Amino acid sequence: MSSPAKMVGQKPLALKWIALLSTVRWYNILLTVLAQYISAYSIVIHSGFNIWKLVYDLRLHAIVIASIFSIAAGFIINNFYDFEKDLINRPHATLFNRIISKKTTLNLFILFNLISLLVAFSASFKIGIFFCGFILALWIYSHKLQKMPFIKEFAASILSVTSFFAIVLHFYKFYDFIFIYGVFFMSMIYSRELIKQFQSYVGDLAIHIASVPVMLGLEKAHYFSQFIMALSFFCGLSIVGFYGLKDGNYYILLCLVVIVINIFLMKFQKFKLINIIYKVLLVGGIINILLI
Repeated sequence: MSSPAKMVGQKPLALKWIALLSTVRWYNILLTVLAQYISAYSIVIHSGFNIWKLVYDLRLHAIVIASIFSIAAGFIINNFYDFEKDLINRPHATLFNRIISKKTTLNLFILFNLISLLVAFSASFKIGIFFCGFILALWIYSHKLQKMPFIKEFAASILSVTSFFAIVLHFYKFYDFIFIYGVFFMSMIYSRELIKQFQSYVGDLAIHIASVPVMLGLEKAHYFSQFIMALSFFCGLSIVGFYGLKDGNYYILLCLVVIVINIFLMKFQKFKLINIIYKVLLVGGIINILLI
Protein backbone atom coordinates (compact mmCIF):
# COMPACT_ATOMS: atom_id res chain seq x y z
CA MET A 1 0.00 0.00 0.00
CA SER A 2 1.37 3.45 -0.97
CA SER A 3 2.24 5.85 1.80
CA PRO A 4 0.49 9.26 1.94
CA ALA A 5 3.80 11.00 1.18
CA LYS A 6 4.27 8.93 -1.95
CA MET A 7 0.71 9.59 -3.12
CA VAL A 8 1.18 13.33 -2.68
CA GLY A 9 4.39 13.13 -4.72
CA GLN A 10 2.66 11.19 -7.49
CA LYS A 11 -0.28 13.53 -7.90
CA PRO A 12 1.57 16.50 -9.46
CA LEU A 13 3.27 14.14 -11.97
CA ALA A 14 -0.10 12.66 -12.94
CA LEU A 15 -1.56 16.14 -13.36
CA LYS A 16 1.38 17.15 -15.55
CA TRP A 17 0.75 14.17 -17.83
CA ILE A 18 -2.94 15.07 -18.08
CA ALA A 19 -2.04 18.71 -18.77
CA LEU A 20 0.40 17.59 -21.48
CA LEU A 21 -2.26 15.43 -23.14
CA SER A 22 -4.64 18.39 -23.02
CA THR A 23 -2.04 20.73 -24.50
CA VAL A 24 -1.24 18.46 -27.45
CA ARG A 25 -4.97 17.84 -28.10
CA TRP A 26 -4.64 14.06 -27.86
CA TYR A 27 -8.11 13.53 -29.36
CA ASN A 28 -7.16 15.42 -32.54
CA ILE A 29 -3.98 13.38 -32.84
CA LEU A 30 -5.96 10.17 -32.31
CA LEU A 31 -8.32 11.16 -35.15
CA THR A 32 -5.36 11.91 -37.41
CA VAL A 33 -3.84 8.49 -36.69
CA LEU A 34 -7.20 6.85 -37.37
CA ALA A 35 -7.55 8.76 -40.64
CA GLN A 36 -4.03 7.82 -41.77
CA TYR A 37 -4.54 4.12 -41.16
CA ILE A 38 -7.99 4.15 -42.77
CA SER A 39 -6.56 5.96 -45.82
CA ALA A 40 -3.70 3.45 -46.02
CA TYR A 41 -6.16 0.56 -45.69
CA SER A 42 -8.29 1.93 -48.53
CA ILE A 43 -5.25 2.33 -50.81
CA VAL A 44 -3.96 -1.18 -49.99
CA ILE A 45 -7.36 -2.82 -50.57
CA HIS A 46 -7.93 -0.93 -53.84
CA SER A 47 -4.47 -2.07 -54.98
CA GLY A 48 -5.44 -5.73 -54.55
CA PHE A 49 -3.45 -6.46 -51.41
CA ASN A 50 -4.72 -7.76 -48.07
CA ILE A 51 -4.56 -6.13 -44.65
CA TRP A 52 -1.33 -7.95 -43.72
CA LYS A 53 0.58 -5.71 -46.11
CA LEU A 54 -0.58 -2.86 -43.89
CA VAL A 55 0.35 -4.62 -40.64
CA TYR A 56 3.92 -5.38 -41.73
CA ASP A 57 4.54 -2.00 -43.38
CA LEU A 58 7.14 -0.52 -41.01
CA ARG A 59 7.52 2.65 -43.08
CA LEU A 60 3.80 3.34 -42.73
CA HIS A 61 4.01 2.98 -38.95
CA ALA A 62 7.04 5.30 -38.94
CA ILE A 63 5.03 7.92 -40.86
CA VAL A 64 2.21 7.69 -38.32
CA ILE A 65 4.61 8.01 -35.37
CA ALA A 66 6.33 10.99 -37.02
CA SER A 67 2.91 12.57 -37.52
CA ILE A 68 1.99 12.08 -33.87
CA PHE A 69 5.09 13.88 -32.59
CA SER A 70 5.10 16.66 -35.19
CA ILE A 71 1.41 17.45 -34.66
CA ALA A 72 1.88 17.35 -30.87
CA ALA A 73 4.77 19.82 -31.23
CA GLY A 74 2.57 21.99 -33.45
CA PHE A 75 -0.14 22.18 -30.80
CA ILE A 76 2.46 22.96 -28.11
CA ILE A 77 3.89 25.95 -29.99
CA ASN A 78 0.43 27.11 -31.02
CA ASN A 79 -0.72 27.14 -27.38
CA PHE A 80 2.48 28.96 -26.44
CA TYR A 81 1.71 31.85 -28.82
CA ASP A 82 -2.05 31.83 -28.03
CA PHE A 83 -1.66 31.93 -24.25
CA GLU A 84 -3.04 35.47 -23.71
CA LYS A 85 -6.05 34.93 -25.95
CA ASP A 86 -6.82 31.50 -24.47
CA LEU A 87 -6.54 32.92 -20.95
CA ILE A 88 -9.57 35.09 -21.76
CA ASN A 89 -11.60 32.64 -23.85
CA ARG A 90 -11.00 29.44 -21.85
CA PRO A 91 -9.25 30.44 -18.61
CA HIS A 92 -9.70 27.20 -16.65
CA ALA A 93 -8.24 24.91 -19.34
CA THR A 94 -5.43 27.39 -20.08
CA LEU A 95 -4.39 27.73 -16.44
CA PHE A 96 -4.56 23.96 -16.00
CA ASN A 97 -2.24 23.48 -18.99
CA ARG A 98 0.18 25.93 -17.37
CA ILE A 99 0.96 23.24 -14.79
CA ILE A 100 3.72 22.51 -17.29
CA SER A 101 6.23 25.38 -17.20
CA LYS A 102 7.11 27.44 -20.29
CA LYS A 103 10.65 26.07 -20.25
CA THR A 104 9.42 22.47 -20.17
CA THR A 105 6.90 23.26 -22.90
CA LEU A 106 9.57 24.63 -25.24
CA ASN A 107 11.90 21.73 -24.44
CA LEU A 108 9.11 19.29 -25.32
CA PHE A 109 8.47 21.21 -28.55
CA ILE A 110 12.10 20.71 -29.59
CA LEU A 111 12.21 17.10 -28.39
CA PHE A 112 9.00 16.09 -30.19
CA ASN A 113 10.17 17.64 -33.45
CA LEU A 114 13.53 15.87 -33.21
CA ILE A 115 11.82 12.52 -32.57
CA SER A 116 9.48 13.17 -35.50
CA LEU A 117 12.38 13.89 -37.88
CA LEU A 118 14.45 10.92 -36.70
CA VAL A 119 11.54 8.55 -37.22
CA ALA A 120 10.59 10.16 -40.57
CA PHE A 121 14.12 9.88 -41.97
CA SER A 122 14.22 6.26 -40.80
CA ALA A 123 11.24 5.66 -43.10
CA SER A 124 12.92 7.27 -46.12
CA PHE A 125 14.81 10.39 -47.10
CA LYS A 126 11.79 11.62 -49.06
CA ILE A 127 9.47 11.23 -46.05
CA GLY A 128 12.06 12.95 -43.85
CA ILE A 129 12.16 15.98 -46.16
CA PHE A 130 8.36 16.01 -46.21
CA PHE A 131 8.22 16.24 -42.41
CA CYS A 132 10.91 18.93 -42.38
CA GLY A 133 8.56 21.03 -44.49
CA PHE A 134 5.52 20.06 -42.40
CA ILE A 135 7.19 21.02 -39.10
CA LEU A 136 8.39 24.31 -40.57
CA ALA A 137 4.88 25.05 -41.89
CA LEU A 138 3.35 24.38 -38.44
CA TRP A 139 5.79 26.82 -36.85
CA ILE A 140 5.17 29.50 -39.52
CA TYR A 141 1.43 29.09 -38.98
CA SER A 142 1.72 29.60 -35.22
CA HIS A 143 4.30 32.39 -35.35
CA LYS A 144 3.31 34.37 -38.46
CA LEU A 145 0.06 33.30 -40.12
CA GLN A 146 -1.97 33.47 -36.90
CA LYS A 147 -1.82 37.25 -37.31
CA MET A 148 -3.25 37.17 -40.85
CA PRO A 149 -7.04 36.86 -41.07
CA PHE A 150 -8.48 34.85 -43.99
CA ILE A 151 -5.03 33.37 -44.69
CA LYS A 152 -4.64 31.67 -41.32
CA GLU A 153 -7.97 29.84 -41.68
CA PHE A 154 -6.97 28.61 -45.12
CA ALA A 155 -3.55 27.56 -43.80
CA ALA A 156 -5.16 25.70 -40.88
CA SER A 157 -7.40 23.84 -43.35
CA ILE A 158 -4.42 22.75 -45.44
CA LEU A 159 -2.30 21.76 -42.44
CA SER A 160 -5.18 19.67 -41.08
CA VAL A 161 -4.95 17.31 -44.05
CA THR A 162 -1.23 17.63 -44.86
CA SER A 163 -0.22 14.53 -42.89
CA PHE A 164 -2.36 12.44 -45.27
CA PHE A 165 -0.11 13.43 -48.17
CA ALA A 166 2.72 11.52 -46.48
CA ILE A 167 0.58 8.38 -46.84
CA VAL A 168 0.01 9.09 -50.54
CA LEU A 169 3.73 9.81 -50.97
CA HIS A 170 4.56 6.46 -49.38
CA PHE A 171 2.21 4.36 -51.52
CA TYR A 172 2.72 6.31 -54.78
CA LYS A 173 -1.03 6.14 -55.37
CA PHE A 174 -3.29 8.97 -56.45
CA TYR A 175 -7.06 8.79 -56.85
CA ASP A 176 -8.80 11.83 -58.28
CA PHE A 177 -11.93 11.26 -56.19
CA ILE A 178 -9.91 11.20 -52.95
CA PHE A 179 -8.35 14.53 -53.94
CA ILE A 180 -11.77 16.08 -54.70
CA TYR A 181 -13.15 14.59 -51.49
CA GLY A 182 -10.20 16.17 -49.65
CA VAL A 183 -11.02 19.59 -51.10
CA PHE A 184 -14.61 19.28 -49.85
CA PHE A 185 -13.29 18.14 -46.47
CA MET A 186 -11.00 21.18 -46.34
CA SER A 187 -13.92 23.51 -47.12
CA MET A 188 -15.71 22.23 -44.02
CA ILE A 189 -12.56 22.64 -41.93
CA TYR A 190 -12.28 26.22 -43.19
CA SER A 191 -15.91 26.87 -42.19
CA ARG A 192 -15.25 25.43 -38.73
CA GLU A 193 -12.14 27.60 -38.32
CA LEU A 194 -14.31 30.67 -38.95
CA ILE A 195 -16.92 29.50 -36.44
CA LYS A 196 -14.21 29.02 -33.79
CA GLN A 197 -13.27 32.68 -34.22
CA PHE A 198 -16.75 33.79 -33.20
CA GLN A 199 -16.29 31.74 -30.03
CA SER A 200 -12.93 33.42 -29.34
CA TYR A 201 -14.12 36.89 -30.40
CA VAL A 202 -13.91 38.42 -26.90
CA GLY A 203 -10.30 37.32 -26.38
CA ASP A 204 -9.27 38.33 -29.92
CA LEU A 205 -10.80 41.77 -29.49
CA ALA A 206 -9.26 42.28 -26.05
CA ILE A 207 -5.67 41.71 -27.19
CA HIS A 208 -6.16 43.05 -30.74
CA ILE A 209 -5.81 39.80 -32.67
CA ALA A 210 -6.83 40.34 -36.30
CA SER A 211 -9.43 37.60 -36.66
CA VAL A 212 -12.15 37.75 -39.33
CA PRO A 213 -14.90 38.91 -36.88
CA VAL A 214 -12.58 41.57 -35.44
CA MET A 215 -11.52 42.82 -38.87
CA LEU A 216 -14.94 42.78 -40.56
CA GLY A 217 -17.19 43.26 -37.56
CA LEU A 218 -19.62 40.60 -36.36
CA GLU A 219 -22.37 41.25 -38.92
CA LYS A 220 -20.12 41.18 -42.01
CA ALA A 221 -18.23 38.20 -40.58
CA HIS A 222 -21.57 36.37 -40.30
CA TYR A 223 -22.26 36.98 -43.98
CA PHE A 224 -18.74 35.93 -44.96
CA SER A 225 -19.02 32.68 -42.95
CA GLN A 226 -22.38 31.91 -44.54
CA PHE A 227 -20.85 32.60 -47.96
CA ILE A 228 -18.04 30.09 -47.25
CA MET A 229 -20.62 27.55 -46.08
CA ALA A 230 -22.57 28.11 -49.30
CA LEU A 231 -19.40 27.50 -51.35
CA SER A 232 -18.83 24.30 -49.37
CA PHE A 233 -22.42 23.28 -50.11
CA PHE A 234 -22.03 23.80 -53.87
CA CYS A 235 -18.68 21.99 -53.82
CA GLY A 236 -20.34 18.95 -52.25
CA LEU A 237 -23.34 19.23 -54.57
CA SER A 238 -21.01 19.21 -57.59
CA ILE A 239 -19.36 16.01 -56.34
CA VAL A 240 -22.72 14.27 -55.91
CA GLY A 241 -23.91 15.56 -59.30
CA PHE A 242 -20.77 14.41 -61.13
CA TYR A 243 -20.12 11.05 -59.44
CA GLY A 244 -23.70 10.14 -58.52
CA LEU A 245 -24.89 8.55 -55.30
CA LYS A 246 -22.26 5.88 -54.88
CA ASP A 247 -21.56 4.63 -51.35
CA GLY A 248 -19.03 7.30 -50.37
CA ASN A 249 -21.33 10.10 -51.48
CA TYR A 250 -24.15 9.45 -49.03
CA TYR A 251 -21.93 11.09 -46.42
CA ILE A 252 -21.55 14.16 -48.66
CA LEU A 253 -25.33 14.24 -49.14
CA LEU A 254 -25.72 14.24 -45.36
CA CYS A 255 -23.17 17.05 -45.11
CA LEU A 256 -25.16 19.15 -47.58
CA VAL A 257 -28.25 18.91 -45.40
CA VAL A 258 -26.24 19.75 -42.26
CA ILE A 259 -24.52 22.72 -43.93
CA VAL A 260 -27.93 24.22 -44.72
CA ILE A 261 -28.90 23.71 -41.06
CA ASN A 262 -25.66 25.38 -39.94
CA ILE A 263 -26.31 28.38 -42.18
CA PHE A 264 -29.70 28.67 -40.50
CA LEU A 265 -28.14 28.32 -37.01
CA MET A 266 -25.74 31.16 -37.82
CA LYS A 267 -28.69 33.55 -37.68
CA PHE A 268 -29.21 32.58 -34.04
CA GLN A 269 -25.48 32.75 -33.18
CA LYS A 270 -25.34 29.10 -32.11
CA PHE A 271 -21.60 28.98 -32.64
CA LYS A 272 -20.85 26.32 -30.05
CA LEU A 273 -23.51 24.01 -31.48
CA ILE A 274 -22.27 24.58 -35.05
CA ASN A 275 -18.71 23.81 -33.96
CA ILE A 276 -19.83 20.54 -32.37
CA ILE A 277 -21.80 19.61 -35.51
CA TYR A 278 -18.75 20.21 -37.68
CA LYS A 279 -16.63 18.08 -35.33
CA VAL A 280 -19.09 15.20 -35.73
CA LEU A 281 -19.11 15.64 -39.52
CA LEU A 282 -15.32 15.62 -39.70
CA VAL A 283 -15.10 12.43 -37.64
CA GLY A 284 -17.75 10.91 -39.90
CA GLY A 285 -15.72 11.98 -42.91
CA ILE A 286 -12.70 10.07 -41.65
CA ILE A 287 -14.73 6.89 -41.24
CA ASN A 288 -16.35 7.47 -44.64
CA ILE A 289 -12.94 7.08 -46.33
CA LEU A 290 -13.57 3.32 -46.09
CA LEU A 291 -16.48 3.72 -48.54
CA ILE A 292 -14.64 5.81 -51.13
